[in-house]
Amino acid sequence: MTIRVAIKSDCESRAEKELFRMASLLSDDWLVWMNRELNFETPSGYMNREVDCIIYHPQHGMLLIECKSGMISAQHDSESCQLQWLQSGNLLKCSPMEQVRSLISPLHDYMKVLLKAPPSKEFYKVRVQWAVCFSDMSTMEGVPQAEIPRKRVILKTDLLDIKKFEKKLIEILELPEKKFNNLPYLNEQLDAEAFFSLQSFLDGEGNKPDAGDILKSPDGYLEQASEVQRMLMDSISENLRVKIKGVAGSGKSHMVVWEALRLSRLGKSVAIACYNDLLAYELKKSVEKALAEDGKLVKKKFLSERGVGYGRVDVLVYSEWCEKYVKAAKLQIKKNGDKSLYYDKELPLAFVRAEKILRKDKKHREGFFYDALIIDEGQDFTSEWVDSLISLLQNEEKGIVRFFYDPAQRLYGRRNGIDNPQVLSMPVMVLARGLRNTKKILEWVYKKTRFSLPCYSNMIQGQNVRELSYKDSVELERKLINYYEELVAKYKLLPSDILVVSLRSRKNSALKNLNDDRFVWNDVGRKCLVRDKVNIVSGHRIKGLDAMAVILVDAEEPESISDRTDWKRRLLVGATRAKKILCVFSKA
Repeated sequence: MTIRVAIKSDCESRAEKELFRMASLLSDDWLVWMNRELNFETPSGYMNREVDCIIYHPQHGMLLIECKSGMISAQHDSESCQLQWLQSGNLLKCSPMEQVRSLISPLHDYMKVLLKAPPSKEFYKVRVQWAVCFSDMSTMEGVPQAEIPRKRVILKTDLLDIKKFEKKLIEILELPEKKFNNLPYLNEQLDAEAFFSLQSFLDGEGNKPDAGDILKSPDGYLEQASEVQRMLMDSISENLRVKIKGVAGSGKSHMVVWEALRLSRLGKSVAIACYNDLLAYELKKSVEKALAEDGKLVKKKFLSERGVGYGRVDVLVYSEWCEKYVKAAKLQIKKNGDKSLYYDKELPLAFVRAEKILRKDKKHREGFFYDALIIDEGQDFTSEWVDSLISLLQNEEKGIVRFFYDPAQRLYGRRNGIDNPQVLSMPVMVLARGLRNTKKILEWVYKKTRFSLPCYSNMIQGQNVRELSYKDSVELERKLINYYEELVAKYKLLPSDILVVSLRSRKNSALKNLNDDRFVWNDVGRKCLVRDKVNIVSGHRIKGLDAMAVILVDAEEPESISDRTDWKRRLLVGATRAKKILCVFSKA
């Protein structure tokens, strides 16, 4: 997203409109804020200044631009002996560059505090430069270059071609400074947290108070975090194989979609695998939507597809990958009635045999093998399953692999996919902060499980987690229905906004006999959530998904010490599905 803050709808400045038009054509490497009012405090005092345009590039730095329409000129006043600035003959209050130039030093000082640097460095150095845009002028006639150097001016001729415009921006940003030994100011690549802080400041998030109503709170931080994640994905694009370790709610599944889109745009065929069928359905839907929207944008921008050939993206749960290949290879598996044995052992072994058969067949090689593999919720897989999925690559040694996982959400204790030798050899990128849940929810999770889930500093506090007890299933059903009706009445939620998560299977749940048409048990075999009802789902099946409000049931702590570790993991998974509201039912 190039434009972070668009031009004001009532803007009358031709210069601002022209600059905005050109900025809209810049690549996604550039971020643009129009008509931003900056509020910040420095050791020298409080700053409250408006900037017509701010442009930022991670590699080149930040540019503050003052825009002026009409013909700009300057003349000396004989009485005051001061230089007077004119705009189409009318007197200006101050020099066009005075406001932006005077912000450079305060911004440099402020960002030393704003951008938290890692222990290895004192502070981040972000280059800040200034420029003026005279959109109606083709020359500098009438403007003293001693006051405004041509090298800092964007003229009408610079606004005719996007390549020329971008080159001009870079030239200004990299101008040498006398007070910096005739070298450009330093500009360091920010890490994810520092980049997020800078973007939040320029977005104006710091000016927004916490909303009083939890459901009306701004979700701007989600969009900002997505920009951070996009930057992180760009940083690993040079690596053929990377494992991405992310805490619950850090947006791993969103990154799966982005990476699939990026690779597909490059013409790469992509295989996506996860263990959870509900997650697979949502991932497939999200990928298809992303590809469709991207295609529309490409067509709109270039008035044609412009030669963009998207690679195919296939999303299946692991068992579906197995069955698809076994069927294509015409292998027969004798089912002995034990579903666990079939899905955990017999089918995966047949999958490996089927891959070998299909790889030898030239007709099948292209259609059944891929350029890239993405595994989501990798902790749900065994090491052997991971190897079999990597064998889906056309080039098993040099094919692209992205392995997303969270050890804390490992609910299948004997599955050791994280310890797979191929996975262990991959470089790791860590997503250490959650962006899905409120601070109150994360604090409650830590209190109950001791799993620490850091979040971004501007995440909303939210409301306290409600904890309710019940003595039997009849009382639980009554209290559950009452709480559901309260959510609908108070927050105007739809059934799809609410999720009931059980820490047990249906047959062992206190809600197994619930008889209410507004609720539905989403059992294995139903491959998507029912949108017009409140879904009741086990913690095992809901990983990777979320809802505005989550009602956690069957949450009582087990008496046996040996069972508590598994309970804490299930509690972590269930509770972190809640974006803003969490209610927990435990048997008294």
